[in-house]
Amino acid sequence: MDNNKSVKSTKSIGYLRKKYTSMLEVAGIENAQMEVKWLISYVTDIYDVFLHADEELDDIQCMKLKKLVMKRASHYPLQYLIGDTYFMDLRFLCREKVLIPRTDSENVVYCALEHAPEKVISVLDMCTGSGCIGISYYKYRFKDGFDDHVTLVDISEDALDLASDNARLHNADVKIVQSDLFKSLRDKDGKPKRKYEMILCNPPYIKTNDINYLMKDVRDFEPRLALDGSRDGLEFYRKIVKEALDFLKPEGYLIFEIGYDQYMSVFSLMRQAGFKGIKKLKGMDQLDRVVFGHL
Repeated sequence: MDNNKSVKSTKSIGYLRKKYTSMLEVAGIENAQMEVKWLISYVTDIYDVFLHADEELDDIQCMKLKKLVMKRASHYPLQYLIGDTYFMDLRFLCREKVLIPRTDSENVVYCALEHAPEKVISVLDMCTGSGCIGISYYKYRFKDGFDDHVTLVDISEDALDLASDNARLHNADVKIVQSDLFKSLRDKDGKPKRKYEMILCNPPYIKTNDINYLMKDVRDFEPRLALDGSRDGLEFYRKIVKEALDFLKPEGYLIFEIGYDQYMSVFSLMRQAGFKGIKKLKGMDQLDRVVFGHL
């Protein structure tokens, strides 16, 4: 009888939480305890795993949890495992081949909301990925009574499929366009089909040689297409700053996410192109995260 209880205890949430937390710590996973909690919640639909520490998983749940933990131990991203993450307090679906939304990118949305005029406007989210920036902007503006026209653009079909799913999840009435930057946004004569009051963008900005030094979770599993900003990390800033001049209305804003050490470089590109009032925003880590300016 005691032996049976002992066997059963190895299936309890408390036992498995401790066991797998140790395993992920050995694998070098930061916040291992919290991640195991999320994985247990994902498998069991039990949110408070501490309150239910004595509750036991069935065999299928145990097998599923073990597979998830083993895969996470290889540094496969947690967000891909559970299929979602939170951005601007909104749930966004996550899938392989698409960049995972990160808190740093929320600064782009905050900046856009702060500088959006008190009228309905057109907004372009370039290099949209999962759609988190454009969709979050739309949701918060719509909540405030503005039905802005928001266009999400990316070259990746995988990204646009996911952005479309996220738009449906949030009932966001956004336009989705596949394009190599601005190419598909021009008519046959090369003129912009539409102009915008704001262009928001989190472009690839990691220097090519620096990608090898990123965390394994990012380097080995997230799409290089969304990371590689060329030798100096500035290729996409150069292209977007130049073409944004055609697509922004007078006084229109260009708002970029940047790497922590890229402010002066992007500032110079924008100033040379004629942008005014160029400023930066710092993230919660007190590092430069956003640069923005207007025509």
